[in-house]
Order: sequence, then structure tokens, then C-alpha cells
Amino acid sequence: MEDRQLSILAAAIEIEKFGYSLYMNTSECVKDGKGAALLRGLARDEKEHRRILEEEIARISPSADVSTIEPAEEYVKLIPERVFPAELGSKCSTLEGEIEAVEIGIEVEKRSIQMYNEAVGLVTDSKAKTVLADLGKWEGTHKAALEHSLHMLKTEGSWYGYTPILEG
Repeated sequence: MEDRQLSILAAAIEIEKFGYSLYMNTSECVKDGKGAALLRGLARDEKEHRRILEEEIARISPSADVSTIEPAEEYVKLIPERVFPAELGSKCSTLEGEIEAVEIGIEVEKRSIQMYNEAVGLVTDSKAKTVLADLGKWEGTHKAALEHSLHMLKTEGSWYGYTPILEG
């Protein structure tokens, strides 16, 4: 069962790596400073999640080499095949591109929450269960922040509810 737990944790690390890359790359495309800052903050959180997961692997199996653990395929497949911003090209810094990037981020967070919620029921180590449950809640706060941003981008055309000042 320890191998299964490690495999689940390794898959979670892969999802966190993807999230970090997504948010950092997206932050470089967003023109709005506050939007870019939010995305960098999410990237930092994903990096922290990865660290927590790596520590959990080390706690469960001190001699384990994280890079050699085969991630659980059913969770690795939750990583979207589409990667932003390369696919958006010239739309990278347009409102439409930012909306698309936030939508991808929301989907990644939904999948992360799904993975963490399922994983809690699959691991037997009580501390690992707590860590996975906490990370699922943390991803829920990311999803909420992205949903708020998406709403503002769609209704106001800007991040955080600040609408551009139009010159007459």
C-alpha cells in the first residue's frame, strides 16, 4: 500500500508542477499588473504544494527518490493536454486570451480538487490524508479567486473590478 500512496503523491506533484508552469507563463502574458501578481501568487502556492508533497513522500518513505516514483496514471491524466500560453500566440495579452487562460486555470483547479478529494480516500496514512485534504481546500481557494477574476474580466473587462478609464 505504501507504493500506491507514493504513486498518488507523485501524481499530485506532477499536477502541481503543471499548475506552477501554467501560472508563471500566464503571468508573463497578462498586461494588468494586478492580474499578473495574482497569477504569480498562485504559482508560488503551487510550488509550496509541491514542497509539502515532497516532504510527505520523505516522511512516509525516507529512502524514496521522488524522481523515480511512478505517478498514478489516473491522476496524471487529469493534467490538461492544452498548455497556455503557447497555443494562444498573439492572443496572449488580449482580453480574450486572458479569459481563456483563466478558464484553463479554473479547469486545472477543479481537476486538482477532484484528485485530492479522491486521494484522501485511497491513502491509509492518516497524516497523508490530512495533507491531501488541506491541499484540496487550498486549491478550492485558488478556484474561487480565478472564478472571481473570470467574472470581472467578462463583466468589467479588467482584473479585480478596476475598469479602464475611457478618454472622451
